[in-house]
Amino acid sequence: MVTPPKIPGLNSENVLDDVKELANRVAALTQVSGAVVVSSVDDMIGAEDDWDSPPSEEHPRPVVLVHGTFGNRGYTWSEAAPLLRRNGYRIFRLDYGKHIQPKIYGLGDIRESARQLGEFVDRVLEKTRADKVDIVGFSQGGMMPRYWMNKMGGGAKVHNFVGIAPSNHGVTAQGLMNLLRQIGPAKALIEETAAGTLVPAWPQLQHDSDFQKELARAGELTPGVRHTVIATSYDDVVTPYTSCALKEEEGTYVKNIVLQDLAKDDHTPHVSMPYNKTVLREVLKALAE
Repeated sequence: MVTPPKIPGLNSENVLDDVKELANRVAALTQVSGAVVVSSVDDMIGAEDDWDSPPSEEHPRPVVLVHGTFGNRGYTWSEAAPLLRRNGYRIFRLDYGKHIQPKIYGLGDIRESARQLGEFVDRVLEKTRADKVDIVGFSQGGMMPRYWMNKMGGGAKVHNFVGIAPSNHGVTAQGLMNLLRQIGPAKALIEETAAGTLVPAWPQLQHDSDFQKELARAGELTPGVRHTVIATSYDDVVTPYTSCALKEEEGTYVKNIVLQDLAKDDHTPHVSMPYNKTVLREVLKALAE
């Protein structure tokens, strides 16, 4: 059997897979576009986080939500934020990695983004008087906190860390191109400018970058933190999807989950993971531990 050639610009290595998954990827794009509209309304009405909400006995730890590359605090968490609130959690969302573009984030130097996360967590802990936070991160937001925890001493401030389709071992250039094509503002940003100049995070996200090597040397996991990873086998950004997984080390804990082990007919790609009901159900389970 002759394998179809790789087609630059499509979402996988096999053109047949692209044809089969086209409907699912179009649905994902529609879902993200709808979330952008919802978050725009939130911005207009001044939607805020739970800075003045008292802790509940059942859920004393605040939950920090960390978006991914080309994301923001609004549209990335348009499904997760209300769900967590309905289940009694206090949520706190930050925009990190601002770099020229005013509406999408996760673009700046990842080390600087990790510092911004640390400052945000300190603010949350001071305001809520909690001892630790739980973190839920998507894509870059499921990887970058590991740098803060392992290289900047942030691990002592975290109990649960849940990564949704995290780029734990970097991505390929093709994976990044697939991501930006599915997010309108990001597509315009990259196609009209030089990616390396306006998106410092771009080369750092590459699987063979110096940043990724530094992150690897810092360790897979953080002692004292409960790690949960939720991946999808239909990921078209973090490829192979198995690179999302983290390896358990002595004195650490991790639970690696693949969406299709829970819902075998679910074809959710990367960008739709923060909106997937099964994924969000697993997030709730992880936070309850």
